[in-house]
Formats: sequence, structure tokens, C-alpha cells
Amino acid sequence: MSAGRPATLPPPTRPPEDAAEPVSASVLLAIVNGHGNVDASSVRPELAQTIAAGATRLLVDLSRADEVATTALNALLDARRELWERGGRIAVVLSPRLRRRFEMLRLDRRFLLADDRLHAAELLGLAHGSPPQAGAPRPHAHAA
Repeated sequence: MSAGRPATLPPPTRPPEDAAEPVSASVLLAIVNGHGNVDASSVRPELAQTIAAGATRLLVDLSRADEVATTALNALLDARRELWERGGRIAVVLSPRLRRRFEMLRLDRRFLLADDRLHAAELLGLAHGSPPQAGAPRPHAHAA
């Protein structure tokens, strides 16, 4: 490059409208939604895909879930274990009723529990560039 001449960049290219975009291996945050009656078949494939793509922080939004089956809880615990091994973590958005259930099952010691997505992003250290809140529950090293 010579002095005084601006660098020329090639024009941006766009994939065809019908081209499927591959999941990037550099995914940092992934969001998994659950609503209605959530069981393993509704969350395990998404959890596996996001972890395989390299996500290190996972936001699971169950705020619109009516019920979360034990199989779904086990899928979440499996995902937590895999993320924990690579330094990742999971924040779960819950309704007050489901939050009480998670607390009764002591899952508040395994996951970061949030009231809404913004709160979850803050707990994951992603909102407004802030680190996780002081006093926020930390996941333990051993999953049940």
C-alpha cells in the first residue's frame, strides 16, 4: 500500500436468499426457547447443536413454559456439564412458579436463574459489557 492512497476493499458479497447459513464455530452466545410443556425432545437437539457449534454461554428462555419435564431438566444438566468443562455457563429465564421449582430442586446452585433475558445477559456478563453481578449464584463444579 502506498502512502496517501486509501485501501480499496472488495464489495461485500451476499449469499443467495435461499442459501442456508451454517452455524458458526465461533458462536459465543446461543438462545434456546421453550414454551408450553417442555421435555427433552424439545430442548436436547437445540442444546446439542449450540454446544457442538462452540457456544460457551447459553441463555435458555423458559419464561413461557407451562411445565418442564424431568427429562428436559436432565438435558439442561447435561448441557451445563459440557459447557462447564470448557469454562462456559448457562442462564435460565424462568417464571416465578418455575423459579420456585428450580430452587426446591436446588437447581439454583447449578444454573444462573434470571427474571428476563436482559437479566440473563447481565448474569452471563454480556449486557452493557458488565461482568456477572456480584453475589450472583455460580454454578458448582459437579452436576448431579
